[in-house]
Amino acid sequence: MARRFTRTTEDFDCLVCGTPVRGDGYTNHCPRCLWSRHVDVQPGDREAGCGGLMRPVGVEARAHDTVLTHVCERCGHRRRNRASPVDDQQALLRLAAEAASAALAGGIDGAVARSAASARERRRRR
Repeated sequence: MARRFTRTTEDFDCLVCGTPVRGDGYTNHCPRCLWSRHVDVQPGDREAGCGGLMRPVGVEARAHDTVLTHVCERCGHRRRNRASPVDDQQALLRLAAEAASAALAGGIDGAVARSAASARERRRRR
């Protein structure tokens, strides 16, 4: 099946930091804390049943844009998304530094696995 993008314009309040976000049809994460939510199977379709929070785990600077990598804390799904010009530049730099530290301390995948296990434990305690 070919990847198809569905432009879905939605406003939302970030579930992590509470920032009200005004969607533009391409918005898929909070510009303040960079967290996302696992709602799509294909970009914009809103067909994922998971709904888990997606932790930003990496930043990649390319020639013409910046790409964020998110990992779902509930199911482990990984997705890359373009950063937005309105994203907090300090948050992007912090994320890049954290990803570099995680890579040096045992790999990003290990850090993501530990984070997902921690999130499951927090939910279990509630």
